[in-house]
Amino acid sequence: MRATAQIKNLTADNCKQTIIRNLSRILDIRILDIDTESRTISFLYNSVFALERVKRELLSIGFPVMKCNCQDPHQETRTMHNEQQLLVH
Repeated sequence: MRATAQIKNLTADNCKQTIIRNLSRILDIRILDIDTESRTISFLYNSVFALERVKRELLSIGFPVMKCNCQDPHQETRTMHNEQQLLVH
């Protein structure tokens, strides 16, 4: 499944490196693109659990997800807005 998330505070290339370093620990995802101009990150994920791990990790390193478009091949595209909808355990 593919997701494109709009990220708060994503402003420079050093932000990209921080995100890449931290998300590379999550084995069930693959980063496709990080765009500092549009402040978005696109990635593939294997499960809802992996998607939630990405959101929690981004929040913990100071880049909360403001909006996330998730494409599930079995359903229509879902959009989630702001970090208050995240499931934090």
